[in-house]
Amino acid sequence: MPPSETGPNVLGLPEVEAIDISGEPSRLAACALVACVPAQNEEGWIARCLAALDAELWPGEGVLLLANGCTDATIAIARAVTAGWTRPFLLVDCRWRPGEGSAPLARRITFDMAEALAPDALILSIDGDTVVLPGLRAAYAAEFERGFDLVCGRIGFLPEEAALLPHADPGSEAVIRDYRETTREIAALLRPDPDNPWPHHGNIGGANFAMRAAAYRIAGPLPILPSGEDRALRRRFEAHGRRIRYCDGARVETSCRLEGRAAGGLSEELRRNRTQTDPLVDELLEPAETLLLRLRAEAAFLAAPLAEDRARILTRLGLAAGEAARLAETVGGLGWHAAEEASPALRRTRLRLSDLRRLLPGLQAARDAIREARSGSPA
Repeated sequence: MPPSETGPNVLGLPEVEAIDISGEPSRLAACALVACVPAQNEEGWIARCLAALDAELWPGEGVLLLANGCTDATIAIARAVTAGWTRPFLLVDCRWRPGEGSAPLARRITFDMAEALAPDALILSIDGDTVVLPGLRAAYAAEFERGFDLVCGRIGFLPEEAALLPHADPGSEAVIRDYRETTREIAALLRPDPDNPWPHHGNIGGANFAMRAAAYRIAGPLPILPSGEDRALRRRFEAHGRRIRYCDGARVETSCRLEGRAAGGLSEELRRNRTQTDPLVDELLEPAETLLLRLRAEAAFLAAPLAEDRARILTRLGLAAGEAARLAETVGGLGWHAAEEASPALRRTRLRLSDLRRLLPGLQAARDAIREARSGSPA
């Protein structure tokens, strides 16, 4: 497949030194779905990734693979695997200026290209070390037919790699799992989401989610952060009032290697939990009092009909009166998103495993009290 566009920087991005685009970009225009696959030195996984996509996607749907500064055989393997494909396929070989490239930026380029080339399509986010499982495409189709804008699938591990993982301490894993599940249940009790009745998996990961290109135009682009860009994108969808769904039927299996490509990613978390006695934990986990303050303030802000009512809520969150009044002028999710970012009272402090052990009983007690109150029993 010869390059269709080659140049020092045909995308006009300052971080890019040179880029080759192989394939016919115009073929993506009619695609109902474009799978976006950023890959950095994935020679051991990319063949399975692409073969699984070709088997699972519907005829005529496209794949956009961005080689993120690859120095191994990823590109050659991708060309060989896709040589006989009839579906639209675009290979973007991106080489960065020294110190400029990143996994979030690579993913953002794939999303932005897919949205520009196929503005009416669904955009599927997949990693280059990930295998989609049968049923994924039909599961996503069913959710988007119900009107959702962002659908987050399930992510498991490649079983042959999971079998080789060093064992993590079961007690520590249980504390992290229980804290995360209790946090999500409290959120579901205080801020019920009719689109996602409890229980639901509540997770978004770049290895498996899909969105409408039209919704991405409104809520995007993907934020460029050291880590957690997928969660930041979800927050933008929430702020813009887009409908989000957590789907069990769209499943993938991804690599669980301990030495990954992305800073702050899955590999780092797996390694930390197996090598450190008191590791840092998920940044979304917080003490019960902060969680309750956040959820109740959000509910009150979104329900407040007047700007002065919203401003009073924000001053109780530590914002100066002038800033609170300014932020209160913006209604809905966009206003709350900005206020939450500015609030000293809601600033997140990263917890460690020892913190979770200490705080878990209080979090569970708070959940139990809310359950009892919701059931009409005395708290």
